[in-house]
Amino acid sequence: MTNKLIEFVVLDAEQNPLLNAEGWPTLKQAPIAKDIGQLVDMGKVTHIDKFAALQSESEQYLWAAEYLNYLKEVKAVELENAELEPVTGEDGELIEPTPKPLPDEPVRPEVKTIEQVLEPYGHKIAKLRGITFKGLDISLTETNQNGLSALKSALELATEFGADDQFFPIKFNAETCEGNKVLVLDDESEFKQFGLDFVLARKAFFE
Repeated sequence: MTNKLIEFVVLDAEQNPLLNAEGWPTLKQAPIAKDIGQLVDMGKVTHIDKFAALQSESEQYLWAAEYLNYLKEVKAVELENAELEPVTGEDGELIEPTPKPLPDEPVRPEVKTIEQVLEPYGHKIAKLRGITFKGLDISLTETNQNGLSALKSALELATEFGADDQFFPIKFNAETCEGNKVLVLDDESEFKQFGLDFVLARKAFFE
């Protein structure tokens, strides 16, 4: 039954399972996984695919540890049952002892894809990743929307007083999944294109 664990077991130079003092195989070090939900809540989704893959892998290692414990429990129960002996009842008849039942074998979970791991957080991740403009992933947040509105009002005011030629380039302090980044908008055309892309993406996100 240890064959089910072979991919998780440390092998010696001859490719045989490395056994400990009790004769049980030594499991490989499990990958260190991070809480995907916590990462998303913190806005750290830049490398979320990598962490999703680690979580999927760690679930398999968790099963391997459970399965090894299961094998140990089976062995212990079998030894305990082997030592059971009939007892003599009050009427002199031999009473066969009831053996202890074996534990249930843990079922190995299916290997999850990155998409399956991230599915519960897809909406939040999409909002954080937002749209890509000039190489930056601009999050679809209310803060960014308010910032765009403020710039639009400022541009209208500058135009009203004939100072629109002094307005650009402007630096838009944007929220991204990597923290705040500066998006440089060189002219009115670029500003309008960015605003349109952002508004349409945010509208589609909330529909």
